[in-house]
Amino acid sequence: MSSIPTENLPPTTSIILPYEEFQYDENKKLGNANGNFYQRKPGVENVHDGQIMIRLKKKRFVILDYGYVPSEEEHEMAKTIPHVSIPKGAGVAKCNTQGCERIGVPIMLYDSDPDEPPSLYLRGGLCFSCQRNLNEKRRTNKKRKKSECIDREDEVGAVPESKDFPAGQFLADVASYPPTTLNRVRANGEFIDLDSDAIIINGPVDGTRKRGPGYQHGEIRNDILGYVREISEEAKTLMAHESLSPGQ
Repeated sequence: MSSIPTENLPPTTSIILPYEEFQYDENKKLGNANGNFYQRKPGVENVHDGQIMIRLKKKRFVILDYGYVPSEEEHEMAKTIPHVSIPKGAGVAKCNTQGCERIGVPIMLYDSDPDEPPSLYLRGGLCFSCQRNLNEKRRTNKKRKKSECIDREDEVGAVPESKDFPAGQFLADVASYPPTTLNRVRANGEFIDLDSDAIIINGPVDGTRKRGPGYQHGEIRNDILGYVREISEEAKTLMAHESLSPGQ
């Protein structure tokens, strides 16, 4: 934290932080990317992380102070100010990371969108440094799992497309695939999740047309209307024959 440039601002003496005091920092120094942060006031080594402005999602930002211990009056005052929050243990409770002696519960001096759920930095019980490291680990693990999932699907996660099966022929050897691969198939470059008892037909059934160039929703609609008319005429003919049958 000591390597981050900080302003020569006076120590925090109140939970009331006028917008004019940090407006320039938010516009010029913080940046708009989710996860950006700017340290407004320096921390104390192995004690606290100082005062930090953090950019969250949807351009929301918060200002947290790890080095200020609020009074009882300020605890009550914060209840009446929507963008200020003082959790239990703020400025006093140590970081939950084993071996870390820094303050783990900050005061939130400002939240640009207090209607959103509290930031994890505020409710996580970790100092800024430890929470930041944890976020990075989670982000890295998420990317790794996503990459492994894609690789696994490419290798064994889909029934392969084949031109060897003529239209209307059932893919009889689906049963030979492991059970875990039966729920997802690749079609037209996309993965589709199917029920375990689904039957896969490679290509259209004989006598049907497949949607494609020259045969889109308009043509399909006309065909359906034609089928309905044919069925209706056949039904009328059948009813007429029935009415002329002897004994009716």
